[in-house]
Formats: sequence, C-alpha cells, structure tokens
Amino acid sequence: MYYKVIPIIFFILRTKLNLLLPLMLLSMPMIANSIDISNKILESKKIESIMYVGNSFFYYNNSLHNHVSSILNNHSSNQSLKQRSITINGSSLSWHPLDAYLNNRNIGNFRIDTANDNKYVKVDDTSIDAVIFMDCSLCPIHPKTKDDFHENVAKYTKTIRANGMEPILFMSWPYKNKPSMIKELREEFFKAANVNNILLIPVGEAFHAFEKKYPEINLYTDDFRHPSNEGTYLAASVVFATLFNLDVKGTQGKKDIDAKTTLKIQEIADLTVKNFFN
Repeated sequence: MYYKVIPIIFFILRTKLNLLLPLMLLSMPMIANSIDISNKILESKKIESIMYVGNSFFYYNNSLHNHVSSILNNHSSNQSLKQRSITINGSSLSWHPLDAYLNNRNIGNFRIDTANDNKYVKVDDTSIDAVIFMDCSLCPIHPKTKDDFHENVAKYTKTIRANGMEPILFMSWPYKNKPSMIKELREEFFKAANVNNILLIPVGEAFHAFEKKYPEINLYTDDFRHPSNEGTYLAASVVFATLFNLDVKGTQGKKDIDAKTTLKIQEIADLTVKNFFN
C-alpha cells in the first residue's frame, strides 16, 4: 500500500511553485465548503452604495475605496458604486459608533468637484445599501480579543440589518513574517461568517495565495502588516470580484503598478474569488 504513496510525494516535491498554485487554489473550495453564504446572494440585491468601517488597513495608499473606484471606472461592465470610508487607526470594531454612522444622513451629503474649479455639489441621496467592515488585524485570533471579535461581528450584523442594509465581513490577511496566521484567521472568520449568516470577502486568502506564487512582489510595507500599493490593489480586486461576481482580469490598472504585476494581481484575485465561492 505504501509503495503507491511514495511516487506521489516525490512528484509533488519536484513540481515547480507556479504549477502548485492552481492546485492550491483548487483545494480552496474544500476549505470554503464550510462557508454557508455565496457572493451570489448579492445578485438579488441592489447594491449601489457601500460604507467601509475599519482601520488603517483600509486607508493606506489613498484608501481601499479609491482603488475599487479605479477598477469600477476602467472595467468593461460599467458598474457603478457610491462609496464612503470611515476609519480609525488601530481600531477594533468596538471603537466605532456604528449606529451614529448609519443614522447620520449628513455623511456624504456634498462633494467638492476638483475637476470643475472646486465646485460644491450637493448630494441628496446618502443612503447606504451595504457595510463592509473589519476588525483590527489581530483581533480575530488574539486570545485577549477573539471573543470580542465574535461579539462585535454579531452586533454589527444585527445593527446593519436593522437599518435595512447588507452586512459584509472583510477577511484580513496574515502578516508577511507570520504566514501561518492564515490557519487561525480562516477558522475564526469562517466561524463568524457562518454563525451570523453573512458574506465574507476572502482578501486574506488572496494575500496568502499571492505570497506563495509571487514572493518577489511585495504586498506589504516595511512593518510586514500594512499593505503596499500592490497589496491594496489586490484587496480592491477581491472586493470588486466578490461584490459583482465578475473577473477583474483585463481591466486597465493603476499607473504606479506596472502592467505585468497588475495582471498577476488580477489573476490571483479572480482565481481566489471563483474557488472560494464555487
């Protein structure tokens, strides 16, 4: 019986990393089978406006929502999405007065049009259809904050739904110097998503896959935690692909990320989302 196993082990050891990645991604549905909610649930909902509630992982590199906007503006599907981002550096979910955010109709009620001589533009509709939220990067797995993470996700879910909005949980990524964090993050994020019956955006899975495939491209800043420009673009690509169930690949990228790197980021984002939900 053992003589059949040994050749398989040798074959895997000889396989190059770029051939291993598709196998890794194809194995993700096995992990994601424990995820009850598919991104297809958004197809029946009219998501036209998003509020992000989080921390510095969102606001680095001129903010995650602006990277999502770049994809929206260049994607062939002509999708549109109003976005508002509210962040506190280093914050736990408990730091945010969520009720105040959701009931303050003054948030986003005007904009300054910098392309038109800084013209003041009044915005009448400030309604929000969905809230994408994340806790501090260690909160889901730290022994002192893990229970609070689950309690806060439950509170956010209840509050957001009570306001007629869709709650969406953002899965954060393992630190560059602690890749094994992915196992604990999976366990806690999957549990939170299932217990609360909410959509999970698998950004952490995309970071993990990208690091395995392209370690020469740095998704992190010097602190090994916060995202580089490439990291934020990867996160935005996963957000877009999850929300709209569309491929990002082929979309014109950002000027400060070269075309080859952009394509690699887009491919990993698309594969991650497809294999996570299908």
